Amino acid sequence: MHGVYEITPDAGSAFFLRKEYLTLVDPERICSGSRLNDEETADILNAALVYSAEFAAMTYLARAEHCRAALTQKLLKKQIDKKAIDLALDYLESVHYLDDERFAGAWLRTRSIDHAEGRIRLASELASRGVDRNAAKKALDEFFEEHNQMEICRRALKKARATKNDPDKIKASLMQKGFSLKEIESAMKESDFEYGC
Repeated sequence: MHGVYEITPDAGSAFFLRKEYLTLVDPERICSGSRLNDEETADILNAALVYSAEFAAMTYLARAEHCRAALTQKLLKKQIDKKAIDLALDYLESVHYLDDERFAGAWLRTRSIDHAEGRIRLASELASRGVDRNAAKKALDEFFEEHNQMEICRRALKKARATKNDPDKIKASLMQKGFSLKEIESAMKESDFEYGC
């Protein structure tokens, strides 16, 4: 692993650290037989703590995309130090292993398979998951470049009509799914024409 050092102290177990997490110690000084003062030792131990947070985060990321907020919460539940988490996640973002925009895009694609929802609802869902606002906006813009919002509204309307007859209840249901009143009324007008209602 590039930039990762295995440290084997005279007493105790070996541990790992990434050189980017060192703030005082020059990585070149970490070699067999090096004598370090208390501040340097503390710097090495802190770097090892941050690396352990990185390793735990990578365990989650290897399984699935995560947004930073969700990953932070999972690591805090493991009793990992908040400062170590922040530094590790900053590093993972800098090397693009962690990316809120990529997470949001993947979540939107998966969500659209079973749900017909509008931009308002999807933005709210991403916010509730702690996705960075700018990342969510970019992912939503990209998603709606590929998927026609009116077509999604028509799909939602068709589903709503299967279980509801009252136009006001259908409107309320579609508004809850994140469509604007203008989109809903336009889809209902088209639908009334198409279905002869």
